[in-house]
Amino acid sequence: MGAEASALIKGFLEEISHIWPYFFLGVFLGAVIRTWRLHVRMRDSLGKFGMWAVPAAVLVGTISPLCSCGSIPLFVSLVSSGVPLAPALTLLLVSPLMSPSGYTITAWELGPAWANLKLFSALFMGFFAGGITLLLERRGFFGNPGVLRTEYGKVDIHAPDCPGELSCNCGDQWSNRLARKGHGTPVVFLAKAWELTVMTGKFTLIGVVAAVLAERYIPREWIAGHLGTGSFGNILTVTFLAVPLHVNEITAAAILYSLLGLGLAKGPALAFLIGGPVTSIPAMSMLATMCRKRVVATFLALCLAGTLILAMSFQAALNRFPAIEAMFDYVK
Repeated sequence: MGAEASALIKGFLEEISHIWPYFFLGVFLGAVIRTWRLHVRMRDSLGKFGMWAVPAAVLVGTISPLCSCGSIPLFVSLVSSGVPLAPALTLLLVSPLMSPSGYTITAWELGPAWANLKLFSALFMGFFAGGITLLLERRGFFGNPGVLRTEYGKVDIHAPDCPGELSCNCGDQWSNRLARKGHGTPVVFLAKAWELTVMTGKFTLIGVVAAVLAERYIPREWIAGHLGTGSFGNILTVTFLAVPLHVNEITAAAILYSLLGLGLAKGPALAFLIGGPVTSIPAMSMLATMCRKRVVATFLALCLAGTLILAMSFQAALNRFPAIEAMFDYVK
């Protein structure tokens, strides 16, 4: 038992020692964005972009530090203030997939090729979801009652740059209290950095622990035998298995590193990397509480369809051009 515990602790510490530079680089970038409220300024402009609203929402989503549960209050705030559904839904889908800290940690955990693939996937998912939603809106698919349930239709329930859950009392955050008291930008920046460290740090630790346990206890033969090929069945299986998981993008990257080492095929791996952060039972429950059923069903269908398209296309490209697969064989 002592030797087993020592091996687990050693694996955990080794992982932490490798990941911390990338973690704090992501925290720094996120603190810059939140201190100068860059994503909020862009969000406030979404309603003014017209036909460019969806591309603008994709851009905002890629720099937003929000996870799936944190993005839903922002989505409600947007649609209740009159922003069309297409850009709002785009932001809801893209934000959990990509952030500065998520990109840097994915680059460390899985390599630059995976980080860039993830960025491309987030952009694709945004344009795919936004374009389909825009077409459905123009055809009157969502009807007259609107997007939100009646009790949420006229309420801005969340601060625009909140990084947390629905009832977090954004104004009481340390950084916001300091700003109200007149402290300078450097002090507020440090407070934002600390809040992001705490927020993303817990997901990083969860991911590292899960990765160490998976590498230690999941038999390589089981993964290779059941999910070791990029067949449609395996991609479909991983896509639907990822739906109920509440896996932050940082956690997903750490877990995926171990699963790839155990023999998980790269097509299903991409399905996990995309599907895990976007869909989860807690996030879908929050969305279903506030939005009409047709909106919830559309969001879930777009998430699943986009994930399947990307994962299957990626696996098909690897099968057609085997030489590029080596780009995704990353070893720390």
